[in-house]
This record gives sequence, structure tokens and C-alpha cells, in this order.
Amino acid sequence: MSAEISVRSPSRRPRIKLWPLGSLPLSMGILWAANTGGEALRWLVLGGFASVLMFCLLVSLEAGMVAMIIFEPLRGFLRRAQYLYLTYNPSDPIHIVTPVVTILGFVLVVHRHRLRLFYQSPLAGWVSLLAAIYFVQIFNPLQGGLSVGLSGALFVLIPLLWFYFAQVVKPEFILTAFRLVVVLGFITSLYGLYQLMFGFPAFEQYWIDNTDFYNSISVGKVERALATFSSAEEWGRYVEIGALIAFGFAAQAMNHLRRAGWMVAGGILSLMLLFTGQRTAMFGLILGFLVLVLIGARSWRAALARVLMLLAPALLIGVLAKAPTNDDMLEHGDDERAKALLSHTARGTLNPTKEDSLNERFKNWTMLATDVIPYRPLGMGIGATSVGAWRYGGGENDLPPIDSYFISSILTCGIPTVLLLIWILARATAISWRSYRNAEPASPEARLWRIAATIMPVLILNNMFGNTFTLYSVAPFGWLLVGWVSTWGLARKTDEDAALEFGEREIFEI
Repeated sequence: MSAEISVRSPSRRPRIKLWPLGSLPLSMGILWAANTGGEALRWLVLGGFASVLMFCLLVSLEAGMVAMIIFEPLRGFLRRAQYLYLTYNPSDPIHIVTPVVTILGFVLVVHRHRLRLFYQSPLAGWVSLLAAIYFVQIFNPLQGGLSVGLSGALFVLIPLLWFYFAQVVKPEFILTAFRLVVVLGFITSLYGLYQLMFGFPAFEQYWIDNTDFYNSISVGKVERALATFSSAEEWGRYVEIGALIAFGFAAQAMNHLRRAGWMVAGGILSLMLLFTGQRTAMFGLILGFLVLVLIGARSWRAALARVLMLLAPALLIGVLAKAPTNDDMLEHGDDERAKALLSHTARGTLNPTKEDSLNERFKNWTMLATDVIPYRPLGMGIGATSVGAWRYGGGENDLPPIDSYFISSILTCGIPTVLLLIWILARATAISWRSYRNAEPASPEARLWRIAATIMPVLILNNMFGNTFTLYSVAPFGWLLVGWVSTWGLARKTDEDAALEFGEREIFEI
């Protein structure tokens, strides 16, 4: 009897007394932050996010990457949600959360794999050279100061580190990343639809009314939806890639039910893309779909048949569909957001040469090519075209809107750097196409290579007519894909060479 009491009482007593003691620091921290003011609460929340991401990173690199992939599409919403309890402040410390975790992950990877990390795949040496140029350009005095350079590095250099992550994770990780992009693209787009139907919540409208340097929020009288992202461009690019991934899974699915499911997912994301009002993303989706269909042909006759099959409906749409006029787009009021954005997308897709924004873009590029670039052949600094140049640089670099990552890179890092970047992307595209052609047609490997080969040319297009490699949730994924293509394309080639060498030696011995 006494033995039973002595066993039970110690096991129950700590459960009752230790729980409030363990929760006391957290409760006191929250009460202190709430009483101190919103700024303290913001730092407490951001510290919590950073702690969770770092904990996942310490569990494994893959876990940390998954956590950041989930966090990035929500960054814009969390950034705006802080104005539930804060007044507007142009500084956004939330933007340093994932860069800090990324740098920590990079340090851990370099510590484990040493210097071979920088040259172990065909593109690693070239990417390392590009990263070195980006790093040096942080200190370029022409951009207005070190703070401007560091600001630019957050957008350009930090996402590039995901290339090195791709060299050390398991090859199957890219499958996880693909699926996450599709799922998150669908979930975040639901919130975008809510914004279209009911407008922005008060805290988001407050951010829109106060923020600077956001020029693409309006289409006529209608404000574009952002979903959970930081900009409509980011939402459009993310959904575009998600749709192509879903169509790629459908194209390689052996089970009819799975194929139908992936086709539905791709169709829904394509529909969401129409509501983003991003015409460049729409052209990227069209290009990617064409590549996806044509690359699956195993002969030139089959490719020609597929071209003719796709050409017929395209001609029919071109003949029957009428592009909305500018007046048609502007006549929609604030209660017709969806119609206004659909008109905007349709007008830019069906009649792109008549778009004022496209003509203005070419005009700006021409001016930069004649009046700016010749006098800055080696660039003005990695942050010269970023928001930091206006915010911290005092407006020394008074540049027009550029809307092209390649053109921006010429201005920031010089023409040779852009040629290097384009060569890296073109080489990665060639490796992905060749790897898909060498894979077994019905294998899981072929499925991944077909999706990679589809997305790579789209990244090139989107960086020419957009800023894809500076978008928070898209740029890391793009460099992750380039790194995966470089690493595992080499692995396949090495295996094939080894097998061929073994076969020749075996024949010689016989």
C-alpha cells in the first residue's frame, strides 16, 4: 500500500507544478511585449519565427529548407499583419529572417563540405564566380553607401546560396519542393480570391496606402490582389511555376486518376494566374506548356504533329477573340475587380504590342543603353536598382522603372556579369533537356527532368521581362532548381561514363 503511494505521488506531482513554471517565461514575455508597445511585440514574433526556422535547420538542412519554402509565400501577409498593432514604418525587419537562416545554413554546409562545394558540379565554378562578383559589388561606392549594397544583397546574393544547398541535399528533395509549390500556390491563391471578392482587410489597405515604391498595385481604378505575397508579380510567378509543375506531373503520370487530379490542379492554378493581372507570367505559362508538350515527343514527326495540334486552337483564339481596349479595362469600378484584371490580362496576352507599359519599358531600356550603361560598364553596385538605393542612397541613382532582372544586372554588375548569368541559365536548360532525353521514359527520374526542362526556359523569359530572381519566394526556388540540374545531371553522366568504361574493360578482358 505504502509502496503504491510512493510510486504514484512523485509521478503526478511534477506534472502539476512544472507546467505553469515552464510557461511562466513565455507568458511574462508576451505580457511585457504587449505593455511595452507594438515594436517589442513585433520583435518577439519575428524572433519566434526565426527560432522555428533555425530549429528546423538544425534538425536537418532539408527540414530547414522546407520550413523556409513554407514561410516565404506567407512573408508578405505577415509583413502587412504587423499593422494590426503598429503604425506604418518603412523598415521591415521581417525581411532579414530567412536571409539570416539561409546564411546560417550556408555556413553549416561549407563547414561540412569544405571548398569542394564551390566546384563539385559543372555549373558550381561559374555560379561561385557570379556570387563573388555580387559580393564585391556590395562595396561599390557608386550605389550610394554600404547599406544600399547590403539591401541589394538580400534580394540577389542570398537566394543564390540555395544553389549550394541543392548540391548536398538528397536528389528526391526536389520532388518535395515541387509538390510544396503546387499546394502552397493553391492555398495562397484562395486568399487572393478573397481579396478580389471582398477587398483588402483594413491592415492590408493601411499598408497599401502608406507604402512607397509599389507601382503595380493598380489596374485602372482597381487595386490588384496580392494574395499572401509581397507583390502581384510574386504571386503571378509563383502560380505560374506551380501550374507548370502540376501539368508536368500530369504528363508523366501512369495512373489515370492521378493524371486527372494533376490536370485539375494545373487548370485551377492557370485560372488563378489570370486573376493576378501578370501578363509576363501568362506568356511564361504558355511557353512552358509548349515546351512540356514538345519535349515529350520522341521524334521530329511526333513533335511536328504536336505543333499542328496546338497551332489550330491558338489560331482559332486569335481569330475569334477580341482584345479588350484600354477603355474597356478602365470602365470597371472597384466592385468589379475580377473583370478588370481579366481584361488587363486578356489585353496584354492577345495584343501585347499595343500595350503602353511594354512600349514604355522598351523606351526606358533604350535610354539606359544609350545614356547610362556606357558610362558604367562595370556596374553601379548590387543595390543600385533596389528599393534601398532610394531609401538609403539619397536618390543619387535616379533611374526609371526597369522591370527586367537582366537589364538591372547590367546596371548593377556590368555586361560581363549578365552574360555569365545568361550562360549559366542556358547551360542549365541544356543539361535538363539532355538529362530528360537520356532518362527512362516512364521512370520517376524522367518526370522530374521533364518538369525541370519545362521551367528553365520560363525562368529565362521571366528574368528578361520581370524581376523573378529578386522575388522572395521564387528566387530561392529558381536557384535550387539550377543547382539540382547541375548536380544530378553530372551524376547521371558520371554513372553512364562509369558503366561504359566497365563494359569496355569487360569486353577487353573477354
